[in-house]
Amino acid sequence: MSSRNGGNFFTAHYDWLAAGVAALALAGAVVFFIGALKEDPDAHAAQEVRRIEMRKPGSSGVKAADMEWYERTAKLAKAPLTMNPVSETGGSFLASERRVFCAKAECRAPIPPATKVCPFCNEAQPEEEAAPVVLDGDDDGLPDDWERKFGLSPNNPNDANEDLDGDGFTNAEEYAAGTDPSNRNDHPDYLDSLKIVLPLKETALPFFLRSYMKTPAGYKLDLFDPRKRNDYGTLGKAYPTIVGQDIGETGFVAKAFEQKEKKVKIAGGGGAVKTVDVSFATIERKSDGKTVTLVVTTQQGKAKRVSVDVQAKLQYVRGGIKEFTVVAGDQIDLNGTKYTV
Repeated sequence: MSSRNGGNFFTAHYDWLAAGVAALALAGAVVFFIGALKEDPDAHAAQEVRRIEMRKPGSSGVKAADMEWYERTAKLAKAPLTMNPVSETGGSFLASERRVFCAKAECRAPIPPATKVCPFCNEAQPEEEAAPVVLDGDDDGLPDDWERKFGLSPNNPNDANEDLDGDGFTNAEEYAAGTDPSNRNDHPDYLDSLKIVLPLKETALPFFLRSYMKTPAGYKLDLFDPRKRNDYGTLGKAYPTIVGQDIGETGFVAKAFEQKEKKVKIAGGGGAVKTVDVSFATIERKSDGKTVTLVVTTQQGKAKRVSVDVQAKLQYVRGGIKEFTVVAGDQIDLNGTKYTV
């Protein structure tokens, strides 16, 4: 009977008991929430930081992060670096200030220009001399004092391009060269106005000496031009010529011939020698008497081009253009002054 009555009590009052437990839980949550609202968030964060810092290293098993670079980057983000403008007189990030070398040969340290005593060797430095004042009243490039010295006018701007002494050079050119504009014999070198026109032109013998033969009339030379066509239309024209006669229509004459031999040692021959023909002919150009020497060449492939002279075209560019075609030894006349090429 009693067990039935007890069971009946809890069964009869179950709803009230559940409602009472829920009310107590709700009251605790409200009290906790109110306490949390009253707590300062910054103070709570600071407390957490202190709690973390007080923990012993390694207690969490994770190595603390290095915040140095983060802090530097944060500072740069708030206040970026700026570059100062370039100074015209002093040093800067982009250009160093002007320097001169110390006057003492053993030192030669770079120092500022206005330095009176070198800080490296204690040597007194020479003072900078002020540039002389040059007056040019007519603004023609010729100083007034220089014009007065040579009889020119400081008030005539046109006399710089005139030629006072008639030597082919303007007064301005004479001033630049440091010569006397009133003396015809004192002037810049005329060769400064002479130039060579390239390419140079070489005049060479068109033939070579292939062989020779002694005849009652004298030595007969076998001269051969491998570039000229013969009477049959093929390349290679021979000029059989007796010494003293013209060599065809080439403009040259066989002036003389000398038969000559010499002995030379044979390479690897144990002192043995052989006789070599070194005969030569003297060939003369009829137009000016220029002579060259031809040695005997028995093989066409070994024939060398023999130069008679090298012609050059010269241009003299003063008072117009004057041209000269010259070879070594010629003379040219430039404004009355003769030069040998």
